Amino acid sequence: DPVARASFARAAQALAAGIAATAALVEIEVAVIGGGVAGAGDVLFAPLRRALRDYATLSFVQGLEVVPAQMGTDAGVVGAAAAAAQEARLEGFGPTAGTHPTGD
Repeated sequence: DPVARASFARAAQALAAGIAATAALVEIEVAVIGGGVAGAGDVLFAPLRRALRDYATLSFVQGLEVVPAQMGTDAGVVGAAAAAAQEARLEGFGPTAGTHPTGD
């Protein structure tokens, strides 16, 4: 569908600008695209990578890779669970909670 492809191309252009700006600020090497949009495959990633070449012009940003998340639509849920588990460990609710520091 030409209209859908044009929409993805416009979205890829905007996304490339944002990724390049972020990479310039924090010097990332890989941008991971997750969630449902990652399922678009080459319909999104091909124009995104082309547009990124136009925006990622600084020497330390030119090698930036854009890849789909390996967990697809579950990436957000897995990340939230990992953050909650880490927070629980920090608050003393981890597997050693309630044990005496001397092991008694």
